[in-house]
Amino acid sequence: MAWTDLLNAEPGAIRLGPVDVDVYHWAEMADTVVNPPHRHTYYEVCWVEAGTGEFTVDGRTHPIGPGSLLFARPGVPHRIVSRRAPGIRLAWVAFHLRLPPGGDELAALFDAFAGSARPLAHDGHSRVAALWAALRATGDGPALPGRGAAITSVARALLVALAQAGTEGLRPTPAAAPEAGTAAVRLVLRYVQDNLDRPLPVEELARHAHLSRRQLSRLFAVHVGQSPAGYVERTRLDHAAALLVRTDLPIKRIAAAVGYGDVAGFTRAFTRRLGSPPGRFRHAADLRPVLSVS
Repeated sequence: MAWTDLLNAEPGAIRLGPVDVDVYHWAEMADTVVNPPHRHTYYEVCWVEAGTGEFTVDGRTHPIGPGSLLFARPGVPHRIVSRRAPGIRLAWVAFHLRLPPGGDELAALFDAFAGSARPLAHDGHSRVAALWAALRATGDGPALPGRGAAITSVARALLVALAQAGTEGLRPTPAAAPEAGTAAVRLVLRYVQDNLDRPLPVEELARHAHLSRRQLSRLFAVHVGQSPAGYVERTRLDHAAALLVRTDLPIKRIAAAVGYGDVAGFTRAFTRRLGSPPGRFRHAADLRPVLSVS
């Protein structure tokens, strides 16, 4: 079993003091050449182990090479392109953060990470490289007693190092309790992500946060930049896009998994948001065209 398989077989929740990190996926790829522009509803941090290319995020392109750390934040479109064969060797982790109201130094660090727009950093001190190597070595080692606990400990240290790299140069301050509106919005965002497979009327979301529909809509306009219903649809379709690219599930099952009762309605909504119907979107992602060597 590869180290990534071992990690992905473990429970996904990692607790860092008062911060809960819901890890969705650990992965590595030896020959990334190009991937289509896409976005997630979660964080994804990639470490470039070898190779050179470009990281385009939110319309801006950055050169990348060994030691680069790429931060793909929720809702922000991005892509990775290699300009030389055999491509870029990447390792990455995808996760969601559950941040407490208030908290200690770790909470302040991850709160700063969540609020940062930094797309790129460089592992100048090789901290991240050493931790990725330790994670791989621990996972690929013999199945001795305590290996699960050891690999979880290294994963914790790596997540902290990634958050530090994503906020380097910023000055996280001890976390003060956020205003009640911020906490309510975070609660609703998580509720949406946990219940994508069924109808989510705005009234239900408001009740979950002990707010009126009007109060919730006002808070979403301030903190999310769109209506609650708009956020629900965006989250459904972004998750559907990830399932189309990363799984072989039939489109009918994906539609049901993200709360659409019929394929026709799902296809209309998906095409309106992503610019192509689900089947064509999956086919385009599967092509992964190889760029000529420059």
